[in-house]
Order: sequence, then C-alpha cells, then structure tokens
Amino acid sequence: MLTETEYLVAWLVYILATFGVVGTVWRALSLLNFVVVRKVVVGVLLALLLTPWAVSVGEPRLAPALFVGVFDATLQRGAEDVAMYRALFPLSVSLMVVVLLLTAEHLLNKKHR
Repeated sequence: MLTETEYLVAWLVYILATFGVVGTVWRALSLLNFVVVRKVVVGVLLALLLTPWAVSVGEPRLAPALFVGVFDATLQRGAEDVAMYRALFPLSVSLMVVVLLLTAEHLLNKKHR
C-alpha cells in the first residue's frame, strides 16, 4: 500500500506523463493541419487519461478510470463480474462533457468569424 506522499507523487508523475503524451500527439497532428481533428483527439485523450475513479468500492483513493476499468475487466472474477462497468459511467460523462465543450467552442468560433 502506498503512503500518502507516494500516492501524490504517483499522481504527479502520471499527470506529467499524460501531458507529455498529449503534447506529442498535439505536435504530430499539427503537422497534418487539421485543427478540429487535433482538438477532438486531444480532448478525448485528456478525458480518457485524466478521469479519476475509486480504486475499489469503499476505497477513498482514486486512480485513472480507464485503468480501473481495465483492471476490473481483466482481474476481477466471481461475484463482481459487473465491477468492470464501474468506471464506464465517469468515463462516459467526461467524454460527453468534452464533446459538448468542443462543440460549443466550435460554434462560438464559427459565429464570430
């Protein structure tokens, strides 16, 4: 089990690595000159990689929801076969929020042009 400091350091390293991946994807997609595609891909990546969720039921610690779902789907067997769907809800909500924000941003930019 991680101490509180180790837990915070792990999250900090994970967030820095996520921004490194997102920055690399942003740079790679900027070569293609598709602004809308670049924004959507980066938004979806951020939503998938940074959405937190409880590690297990009753556990106060959080982990990335994507990895909680993968962990539950691959390693949880028996009575909690439905556990793999626990992380699906927050991922769905965060993806919907990203899509709504990107749509609103696109419409506002289109209106002001």
